[in-house]
Amino acid sequence: MSKNIQALLEYALDRDNAEDQDINFGNIPNILAQDINRETGVAVRGAVKTLSCFGIRHAVDTHGDHAKENERGQIGIVEADFLLIPSIIGEPDSFERGHDKKGKKSVVFIKRIGSRTYYVVMSITKDTPVAKFMFNTMYIKK
Repeated sequence: MSKNIQALLEYALDRDNAEDQDINFGNIPNILAQDINRETGVAVRGAVKTLSCFGIRHAVDTHGDHAKENERGQIGIVEADFLLIPSIIGEPDSFERGHDKKGKKSVVFIKRIGSRTYYVVMSITKDTPVAKFMFNTMYIKK
C-alpha cells in the first residue's frame, strides 16, 4: 500500500500534473465504523477509504510551511507523513466529528506517534455508487 501512496504523492506534488487521481486503500472495518457512528453520528460503514491528489495538494499547501505551522503551534507536514495515513485511520487513539468547508460530515482521526500528534480529516461522500471516505487534510501538533 505504501508504494501506491508514494506514487500518488509524487504525482500530486508534480505541479505539472493537473489531473486529479485517487487511490482506494480498503474499506473501513465494521467495528471501527460502528464506533465512529456511535461516537460521532457519522455513518461510514462500507465506505472506501480514498486518498486523492487534490487532498494531498491541499494538505501540503495549507500545512506544509514549517514557519507558518510553527506560529500555529503545529509542525509542517512532510512527504513521509502521508505514508502514516493508513495506520492513523486504522488504529486511531481517538476520533471526533468534524465538517469540511462544504458542510459534508467528516471525522477527525487523532493519533500520537512519538512526540507528535497527527490529525487526519476524512469526509464521507455518498454521491458515487459506493460511498467514499475521502482524505481532506492532515496536520500535526507538537
